[in-house]
Order: sequence, then C-alpha cells, then structure tokens
Amino acid sequence: MKLTRCVHLKDSPLTARLTKQFVAREVPNVKPRATNWFPGHMPSGLKRMQMMTRVADCIIEVHDARIPFTSRNALANQSYVGRPKILVLAKADLVNRDQIEMICQQISVKESIPVYSTSNTVKQKKFLRNLIKDGVSMANADQLTIAKPHYTFFVSGIPNTGKSSFINIFKKDLDHDKNKMQVAPHPGVTKKISNRMKILESPKVYIYDTPGVNQPMLDNPETLLKLAACECVPTSVAGPVQTADYLLFWLNRKRQYRYAFQCGLAAPSNNIIEVLAYYARKKDLMIDGKPNVRDAAEHFVRMFNKGQLGKVILEDF
Repeated sequence: MKLTRCVHLKDSPLTARLTKQFVAREVPNVKPRATNWFPGHMPSGLKRMQMMTRVADCIIEVHDARIPFTSRNALANQSYVGRPKILVLAKADLVNRDQIEMICQQISVKESIPVYSTSNTVKQKKFLRNLIKDGVSMANADQLTIAKPHYTFFVSGIPNTGKSSFINIFKKDLDHDKNKMQVAPHPGVTKKISNRMKILESPKVYIYDTPGVNQPMLDNPETLLKLAACECVPTSVAGPVQTADYLLFWLNRKRQYRYAFQCGLAAPSNNIIEVLAYYARKKDLMIDGKPNVRDAAEHFVRMFNKGQLGKVILEDF
C-alpha cells in the first residue's frame, strides 16, 4: 500500500504562527489502574525458558528503542542471572539516531554490557558479526578450554519488540535461509520456544527465539500506556482512545506535529477527541453520522508504529 507523504506543520505557512504559539500539556492524562495481560502461553513459556537457559551461552535481550527502559522485563531477567547478556534496541529507525546512540552508551556504561541498536530496514552484516563476536567472547570468558564446539544464544524480550524480525535479519544476512520466523504487527505471535536454528557455521552458533513474556501484573498505568502505544500489549488492554491520548501528549511534548497534517487539523491540539474526530471525518470512519473515535484511535496508534507521526522516544533519559 502506498503511503501518503508526511509533512511537518512547519512546512505550511498557514499554520506556522499557530504552531509557534501552541503550548503542550505538561503531564499526561493517566488514570490509576492495574491490569493483568498474561495469556496462557506466557507462564508455560516462562517456565520452559527458565529450564532451557541453563544451556544458553548468551542471552540477547531485544527491546523496543522507543521505550528502551519500559520494555525490559524484570521477571524474565531473573531467569538469566549469571548468564552473559547483550542488549539490542530494535526498531531504531523509528527514533532519532543521535538519541538512540546516547541511550545505548548510557545503558552500556551503567550495566557493563554490549548494547546495539538495529532495524530490519537495512542490511547489517557487520553489526551482526560484531554481535556474535561479543557473544562468543563472553561465553568463552569463563571457559578453561580455548573454545567450545558450538554456542547457543537465546533471544528474549517482551511481546512485539522485534525478536523474530531480529532473527530474520540474522538468517537473511548471514545464513541466507528462506524459512523466516513468523512476524506480525501485534503481540503474541511467538507462543513457544522455537527449534534450534544455526545462524553461523564457523564458529557454530545456534539461536532460539522465545515467546514474549510480560510482567503478570502491570500496576503502573503509564507503563501500560507505553506498552500499548508501541503495540507490546493490545491497545484494547489500555483502551484505544487513552492510548492515542498518551501518544498525543508525547508528540506535542517533542514538537512532532505531523499528526495534525495526517488528521486534517489546521494546528496542533491537546484535545484527543478533537484530533480523532477530524481524522474520522477525513477517513469516513463514521457511525450513524458521528465520528467513530475508537476506530480513529486504532488508526492513530498504527500510524505511530509505522513511523508516520514522527520519531519519538516515549521516555525521559
């Protein structure tokens, strides 16, 4: 499907004055709530991961670059204590390059682990080989022998952070295997640990994909909204309109006003209902002659996840 070119409001002389005068909200509209989104495959997947990580030589933790801190799962990390770990910030094409480099350096210094950023939009053979080299070196650090006969890497992370897409990059750029991992723009696609896949012949390196596992109870409402905004949990869990409103807060705060052009507004707005109503009319999302703001909210979140509303990190750092 051909995408409409996104135009920043500053490119329009009709809205330049209104954009300059616009004052964004200082705090998001967040309602206290605790939510449990822990489908049946997650507890069983977590239990099996805990058993199988005993044979893992290195854990590759994949996080969403737009929520680099929120997308980390303390529960799963407890299973990897004592194992060498590499952090990968995926979907880096959806954030500002300078910012992601700053975050990578910050985490690497704080935790003394290698940190990479990646995207599935470009070939990254050099990056992949460096990552494997780091993993093998870390696995050999505690070995008395020169090298092991083979190495096993586990790819871990919460749902829909890009784990399977990350493995597909390995297979495409290093192994040329046409049997790609199944991926989709919603959480919960990988429901069990995959079969072992060889990604490199010399040295022999094997990799496992694992199901995304969330915390059993999401008791921080802002954490829930961040996960929903990046489609790490279904938007229905947090509420589509509430999720869109949270995105609107961050877009305005970061002065990313492309949404106004996309929705047919003349200027930025802090009112999510107004924004969604304009978009619903523009796209003919109507019910009984009234704007369907819920459907519009779902569209709004999808546009953000396609990068059509600007490059924004939904966290302070």
